[in-house]
Order: sequence, then structure tokens, then C-alpha cells
Amino acid sequence: MKRELLGNWLNRETVERLCNKGWIIERAKFIYKRKVNIVADVEIPIGEKQYLVVVKNFGWRNSQSRLFSPFMRSRARKSWDASNLLLENGVIVPTPITCYTERKKGFIKKNFLLTERIDDYRLARKVLRDFTVESAYKDSVIRSIAEIVFKIHCLKYLHNDLTLGNFLVKNRNSQNVCLIDLNRMASRRFMTTFRKMYDISKMNLCDCGLVKPHENCRWIEFLNYYEPAHVKRNMKALQKAIRKNLRRHKVKALKKEFLRDESD
Repeated sequence: MKRELLGNWLNRETVERLCNKGWIIERAKFIYKRKVNIVADVEIPIGEKQYLVVVKNFGWRNSQSRLFSPFMRSRARKSWDASNLLLENGVIVPTPITCYTERKKGFIKKNFLLTERIDDYRLARKVLRDFTVESAYKDSVIRSIAEIVFKIHCLKYLHNDLTLGNFLVKNRNSQNVCLIDLNRMASRRFMTTFRKMYDISKMNLCDCGLVKPHENCRWIEFLNYYEPAHVKRNMKALQKAIRKNLRRHKVKALKKEFLRDESD
């Protein structure tokens, strides 16, 4: 058995508890996700004090990932590395505390990540859909998100899960936006315009889908903040990316419907 623990040291009992999804669910102060991965607020000892932190205990989405795990970093380690990279480059993410990976004969058996808990926040999705929020505040949030995404792409990385639910607006400050869910982030040696726009296309900023760009379109507003010198070029690539993303969702929905019919 090979174990890797990075960051703050945890005693053996605490590590075993955080590897146990049942214990996390039972003791959690709050649970954010409980499908495949468990994400929750838990109180644990670090050193001689008790701390309320966020734990992300990673599961498996498919057997293929499990089989290839000897040749991969754990998702906890990927998140740890991505968090530190982004913090070093001025992107706000939850501060990573501890990363743990356990392997048997190279295969990943257990892995979790501890990060700081963000107290006062609203999801960017809720902010942008709230009719009571002023337009100027929403514009500022979009600008903050665009600046974050541009920095990541300049580092030659794709986030690969850029939904508005992964941006937290902290302390009601539109310029204090935190990015979460970094385990899918991956480097790309060749960053084409289409790749970058496909990464962005998942945010669903405006219902128009850029089919008919209109006044006050949030897609165009985003692109103006993201890369002002190349709005037209990026808009063409983003239109294609949005269409591809929509097709992917339709195919996924049809597969689910087919499997449901087969099981009935």
C-alpha cells in the first residue's frame, strides 16, 4: 500500500474517517454533493485545534478510469496541483489544506482533498439570474469571470467544467470571485481558439446561444472582457462551440432515454 499526503499533516484516525464516505455523510455540517464524489463541510482536528473545512472525497464515474489509475494522478492530486498553480498566478480559489492519495499495486483506492471553507458567497448563476440585482453589478461579475478564464487559458490550461455554478461571488463583492471544482483542469500544449471557446461554451451566459446576437447579450459582453482585441474571431468560434455543446447534450439525453426504455 502506498500513501501520499501533501500539505497539513493529519493523524491516522482522521485520514481513515475522511476516506469513509459514510462517516462524512453522517458527520457533515453541510453536504454540497453526494453523487460519485462527496463534497461536504466537516469539522476535523488539524494539529491541536478543530477546523471546519471542505472535504472532497473522490469516487469513480466509470471502470475505465479505475483501470488506468496507475498511470494517472489522483483527482485529489490534480485539484491540489491546479489550486496551487492558479493561486500563484492570481486566480482566487479555495486554499488547499491537505491532499491524500492511497494506492494498492498502483491502482488508486482512495483520495480526498481538504480546502478552506468559503463562508459568505453566492453562486454566479444565482446572481446573474436574479432580477433584483443591478445590471452594473452583474456586468462586474461577468468581467471578473472573463478575467479568470483568460488567465487560465493564457497558462495553456482548460478548466473543462466552466459552469456558472463553479464561480462563487464572495462577500457580495463582484470583483472577488472564486473558482472551484478544479479536478478536470488539464494543460494543452496547443491552445486553439476553438478549444478555448468550447471550454467557455458550457457557461450558458445567455439564452440566445449566439444564434442571433442582440443588445445586452452576455456572451458578447463576456468576450469583450475576455479578449477585447479579438471579439469577432472568438465570437465565430464560440458560435460553433455552442452548437457542438448543444448536440452533445442532445445525444446524451437520447442515450438516457434509450437506456430507460430498455430497462422498462
